Formats: sequence, C-alpha cells, structure tokens
Amino acid sequence: MSRQINNSDSIQCPLLKKRIELGLCLDINYERLKYFNTGIIKEIGKTNEAVSAECEKCPKKPL
Repeated sequence: MSRQINNSDSIQCPLLKKRIELGLCLDINYERLKYFNTGIIKEIGKTNEAVSAECEKCPKKPL
C-alpha cells in the first residue's frame, strides 16, 4: 500500500527556501545535532553552524 503525501507531511523550510518533506527536515536536524551523519549538510553546501542558525529560527522545528 503506497502512502499519500499530504500537507502535514511537508513544511516550508527557511533553510532551503521551499517546501520539503518532513523526513528531509528530520535528516537535516539529526545531522546538525550530530545524532547521525546523513550527508545532507554536505549536499546542501553549507556549514553545520550556518544550518543550525537557520534551523533554530524555524517555527516548525521538529526536534
């Protein structure tokens, strides 16, 4: 059974300046908090500090 993506599965990301799936947001946050390395911060092309600065301002912070 495939899962349908609805509006609650995505959020507006101030870091990437677009709507992203909640799973991507979690990957970014897990890596910036050093819970595990997903490689996503390297893909984004920003430093961990720059990502953390943006994520900390996000009103939809999942963690």
